Amino acid sequence: MKTRRDLKSMAWSCLIAICGVWTAHGQDRIADTVHNLSASGPGEVRAVSEQQVCIFCHAPHNTSGVPPLWNRELPVSSYQIYTSSTLDANPGQPTGASKLCLSCHDGTIALGSVLSRADRIRMVGGDFLPAGLANLGTDLSDDHPVSFFYTSGLAASDQQLADPQSLPPEVNLDAQGQLQCTACHDPHSNMFGQFLVMSNLYGALCQACHLMEGWTSSSHQASGAVVTGSTTVDWPYLTVEENACRSCHRSHTAGGRERLLIFENEEDNCLECHNGQVASTNILSEINKFSAHDPRRYLQVHDPAEPASGAGTHVECQDCHNAHAAVAQPGPGGYIPIGGTMTGVPGVTVGGMPLDEADHEYEVCFRCHGDNAVPISQQIVRQAHTSNLRLEFNPSNPSFHPVVAPSPSSDTVSLAPGFPSGSLIRCTACHNNDTGRRAGGSGPDGPHGSINSFLLERNYTVVDDTPESQYDYAMCYKCHRRPSILNDESFNKHKRHIQDNNTPCSVCHDPHGVSELGPPTSDYTHLINFDTTVVFPEPETGRLEFQDFGTYQGSCTLRCHGHDHRDRNYQQ
Repeated sequence: MKTRRDLKSMAWSCLIAICGVWTAHGQDRIADTVHNLSASGPGEVRAVSEQQVCIFCHAPHNTSGVPPLWNRELPVSSYQIYTSSTLDANPGQPTGASKLCLSCHDGTIALGSVLSRADRIRMVGGDFLPAGLANLGTDLSDDHPVSFFYTSGLAASDQQLADPQSLPPEVNLDAQGQLQCTACHDPHSNMFGQFLVMSNLYGALCQACHLMEGWTSSSHQASGAVVTGSTTVDWPYLTVEENACRSCHRSHTAGGRERLLIFENEEDNCLECHNGQVASTNILSEINKFSAHDPRRYLQVHDPAEPASGAGTHVECQDCHNAHAAVAQPGPGGYIPIGGTMTGVPGVTVGGMPLDEADHEYEVCFRCHGDNAVPISQQIVRQAHTSNLRLEFNPSNPSFHPVVAPSPSSDTVSLAPGFPSGSLIRCTACHNNDTGRRAGGSGPDGPHGSINSFLLERNYTVVDDTPESQYDYAMCYKCHRRPSILNDESFNKHKRHIQDNNTPCSVCHDPHGVSELGPPTSDYTHLINFDTTVVFPEPETGRLEFQDFGTYQGSCTLRCHGHDHRDRNYQQ
């Protein structure tokens, strides 16, 4: 018959087997990990003299009664839990295994405070878990949510979560079907680092649950760029593709709480690589330019759940780029509706309808430059004036640059050979990096920054009384041949206005388009929409108008540069 001492010895033997042999299939036993808090433990956090390994969590007798033979008090803290506008799950206060983990990792209970001992086990350097990434505190709003029911219904609602029935065997929910810390962490094995249940190389563990649309074909997923030795980012692997999700996200103590981003400022998560050190595109140098879409001017304003338009003035990287779906930008060439770096980004149609995913570049631009247009410095006040570019590019307008639809005019004889009549252009044909590939440089394309006003790829002078030159109207001369303009091939007074009278193109022409909202006295064809700080109504009649009489024919009534024109006709 076994004695009480024999039974106690057997219990301890079983517990030692659990702690020491459980991970015999891997390279680590618990005794070899920092979860060995005994005096012989390998970590800096360890006991002064206690030699037992398992006692800090388990004991055969005098435990809390909570499986598995739990030897610690359960925390009574009320936790601040993770919230997000894009979270479909409903996490509550920590339960189950997560609460057991927090009995050490919230830092409120002494590490050596075990139920099977009357006296606290003393620890080297202090009895509580020291500050650091392992000490989560009671504010869990910067940590991956736990203690929620992970169901097939949740996966169907979210649409970017794997069905729980398809999870790999390493990722386990608890008996109630809740996701706990133990879904990702095995406290007895550190074979994969950070006590993960499986390797997270190439984001394998994250992608066991998270199936982000577009990720498998994205540039970030396939990037072999070597990450820098940043002291602010704890990247576990060498390249962007190996770090995968960990390139931008951190499951615990995240700087950007919603979406668990590494840095609090959204753009810092992008600029950590896109600063010329890791990614081939140096965006930081672009947004430092005179005219720029600079996301650093805004803090935590963008929200993925915000409406396609009307969300307030801001420009963040995520407004134009979906990091999970973006693909390499094609080189300069023929027209494409939208660049690969804008794949998977919301937009607004020319009719004002929101889109979950834009099909054309201009639909992304209309989010901020449409119905809720942001203020533009140096904006020219015109006869038919609106800041709504969605209205200016409407194909029903009298004239417009061919962004949304081909131009209705077939008599633009000045077009360069690369822009045949009926061709389309994108917003970035004009608004682009001044040193990008389309401008003949080696920098990245896109409206990130430019040394030119209005975030233009080339210079476009709008100041009256400017002597004409290739440089001053370089933006116009990109598509419109300068010799044709100055030889009066379409309008027989072009040279007189531009060269002789130093009148900028912008005084007569609106570069986007002319909406139907203007006064009905003018025809507004050929993008004629006068700058009202230079061109005024003719004094006697009070008229300010342009009349189109057909191909290369028309008349103007106005005052400009001190000269009055009343029904002044012109024709070729």
